[in-house]
Amino acid sequence: MEPKTQPSHFAAPTPAELLRQFPAPVRASYERFAATRDPSAADEIVIAIMRDHVPAKRQGTIPPVVTDEMTLTGDLGIDSVSIADAVFMLEEVFNVNIANKELVRVRTIGDLRGFIRAKLASLPAA
Repeated sequence: MEPKTQPSHFAAPTPAELLRQFPAPVRASYERFAATRDPSAADEIVIAIMRDHVPAKRQGTIPPVVTDEMTLTGDLGIDSVSIADAVFMLEEVFNVNIANKELVRVRTIGDLRGFIRAKLASLPAA
């Protein structure tokens, strides 16, 4: 039996592929963001990604509208591993780099939205 080999290169999934399991309005927000760089569209994507990382046991306790004041760990119950996974997804969707030390000040949905907006604003124009 021959050993299985890995492909010589790995193609990272596109943002559309990463977001395919999300509802149509979230995918539409990404398309709007990609076309216009609209920060409010980015906000909708950030919230959707974070909602997706809320543990199953907490899903029923999260109100339909997530507010800026909600804390990631306390109100949403997202643990550090899920936050790291969400950060990887945000990096891929928005093509930004996020260092762990930058996340120290991010505690709430509002903090995260503002942080992502600042990252996007620092990118060169498309």
